[in-house]
Amino acid sequence: MFKVPTWKLVCFRFACCLTLVCFLGAVSGYAQTAGSRTYDVELVVSNEKKSVETDADIIFEEKQFRVVPDKTSFKDQGREIAYSEVKQADHSYSKKPMLSGGGAIATALLVGFIVAIPFLFIKKKKHWMTVQAGEKFAVIKLGDRNFRQIVAEFEAHGVKVNDLKNESK
Repeated sequence: MFKVPTWKLVCFRFACCLTLVCFLGAVSGYAQTAGSRTYDVELVVSNEKKSVETDADIIFEEKQFRVVPDKTSFKDQGREIAYSEVKQADHSYSKKPMLSGGGAIATALLVGFIVAIPFLFIKKKKHWMTVQAGEKFAVIKLGDRNFRQIVAEFEAHGVKVNDLKNESK
């Protein structure tokens, strides 16, 4: 039959075992417990007399969370709040039409009135998180894809998040 040298079998078994150990290490619970988790958000900051939404990262650590703006001009307006200091955390969302009045008219003229009608009824949701901790606060615009994870992160660290969408009904 087919004879394989012993040293090749030993090398093959060693490579298989090493691959298995690396795979199990990567998918184990130990490997998935990161020290901090980061999500992309937008932070509302004051710029002279206006409020501006700027790209930021929210970083969940063991004892606190930080909201760090991406732009260097807003770095000093970042927030760092301990979970134990949080007095109130509210999650809400606002709906706005996908097309404004002028956008609907322009779309109707360009592609036809029949095609533009469905776009008038589509509404975009913007998710917001307001966190208050005494004198510190943060107004954060969450992403459409990560708002559930961010709310779950707050609740996993012991912060009760009020969902304001039910109160308006």
